[in-house]
Amino acid sequence: MSAGRTERMLRARFGLLVSLPRNDVEMARAALEAGADGLKVHIGLEHFASGLSTGSLDEEADAIAAICALGAPVGIVPGLGERQATRAEMLRLAEIGIDFFDLYAADMPAWMLAMDDCPMSVMVAFSATCRPWALVESLGARSRPDLIEASIMPHEVYGCGLTAADISEYAEIAYRAVQPVIVPTQKAIQPAEVGPLMDAGAAGVLIGAIVTGSEAATIAAATERFRSAIDGRA
Repeated sequence: MSAGRTERMLRARFGLLVSLPRNDVEMARAALEAGADGLKVHIGLEHFASGLSTGSLDEEADAIAAICALGAPVGIVPGLGERQATRAEMLRLAEIGIDFFDLYAADMPAWMLAMDDCPMSVMVAFSATCRPWALVESLGARSRPDLIEASIMPHEVYGCGLTAADISEYAEIAYRAVQPVIVPTQKAIQPAEVGPLMDAGAAGVLIGAIVTGSEAATIAAATERFRSAIDGRA
């Protein structure tokens, strides 16, 4: 499988992705106009950081298609448990224009690792309790994920300040992985801390509700600040 748009971008430069609290085209447009390189949407999920929920693919398809039509790479969390997307729905997401899907390793069915008929890239998320090194280091190329999300912070430290110890953990993941590693803002990462993330070997940052808020205006403002910090360090 050839590399997806998000993977190609992250291998070329440090990326700025925005996780939308709702599948809302105006929020998506605000993020892109403020400098986001790509977006992430959700279906079938209660989102811990934002406290918001998203509907099924049938309920969200029109909004997701409108977001994809804006032209930037878009990834998706395709639901959890009984609300997780089926194989047919994964193919439908690819047809809509989704570039990659993203799940914790413990939540990802094994069949999602090697859908030869589905062009979406695979992003596996490391968690606070599961760092699936064999999955990213040892599996054959056809089953190995394309991207990694270093979603390693336990819920009790969400919104806390980033520490040197956190940077060290991100650096270990980036050093060992051949895949581009994205760092999400589970902690209240500041634009001025983009430099240490770059030095740690991260391929990009995924900003979400903890730093963006849940309105189009606050998303735009946060995206603009991170865009300026990234461009100033490049």
